[in-house]
Amino acid sequence: MNMRVESGRPFVVWLIVLMLIAYGLLGPVLLRIGAGSTATITEVRRTGGAEPQWFNQYWWVVAYEFRAADGKVHGGHTRVLAHDTGPRGYARVEPVVYLASAPWLNVLRKEAGFHAGTAATLGAALLILWLTRSRKTAGSASARRASKRVGGSRSRASASRGAVTAMTVDQSVRWLLGYRRQSRLYAWLFFAAVIPVVLLVIWLEMGELNDEVLGSLAFFILVFLALALGSRRQTSAAWRAVVVDKQPSEQGAGGTLVLALKHGKQRKLRVSSPLFDYYAPGDAVFKLDGFEWPEKWEPDAGRRACIACGGVIKGETRTTACPHCGAPLPAHEAMQTLAPRA
Repeated sequence: MNMRVESGRPFVVWLIVLMLIAYGLLGPVLLRIGAGSTATITEVRRTGGAEPQWFNQYWWVVAYEFRAADGKVHGGHTRVLAHDTGPRGYARVEPVVYLASAPWLNVLRKEAGFHAGTAATLGAALLILWLTRSRKTAGSASARRASKRVGGSRSRASASRGAVTAMTVDQSVRWLLGYRRQSRLYAWLFFAAVIPVVLLVIWLEMGELNDEVLGSLAFFILVFLALALGSRRQTSAAWRAVVVDKQPSEQGAGGTLVLALKHGKQRKLRVSSPLFDYYAPGDAVFKLDGFEWPEKWEPDAGRRACIACGGVIKGETRTTACPHCGAPLPAHEAMQTLAPRA
């Protein structure tokens, strides 16, 4: 089983963000690199009822056709808010810009620049990135205060075994269990928040809210749900294993760890360069429920793997949080306590 674990955000998040950015920038990009033609307006129709918040205006679909450089006729449409008399400013013939290699990507020239829809779509992409950013939890503050206290309040076992964390075992256990609960909650909240955004994009693209739009949304929900469940299944897996082999990547960045689990099972784990160098054949490793990355069973003197983002932390001085993602660094004994038995 292969797991790609080189990104801090799930693949489906990047996919949605890239789709929103591509949709928002389609017009401006075509205006600069697209081919031009002349489109004939073929249909103007009203969709849905009046929108009171827009002074009793209606949504109108303006459909058009044009002949591309390949000699074939292609179609497109735009959506506009106007009064019951219909949209104004559209002549019988309008200039259109399109991508020469894919004429189905097209837009009327007058709507190809930056406008409110562009800002809204890019804003939605930025909002998703902000919602899925790495966060410092309350455990970071408590661990920072704990790092100022020397003596019995700090894990003596961690100090003697070379761990770089300054968190106590009790603090670590509370943070690990809380992170596990919150990661599940955030995942489903994100799933629920994305659905209306996708519905809006499909609705604007199709021009009206009909069975085809609802069917497309249902298909997206099924695919997204399958990806989300697959991602959660990998994240929620907890196991112990031994590194039996390391396979460098052909691109020269990172590689694949071959792990031997119980009952003769194997797992292949793709990792970045720092983690690839961190692990060695023969290392016993474990992974906790709710986290993406494994850690060594025996702590490495002066180094730690962040089980939240996969970064490798080096240094002789103890720290409270991962410098890559801001997540607290739990005590090694606490992680061993929550790890599955061998």
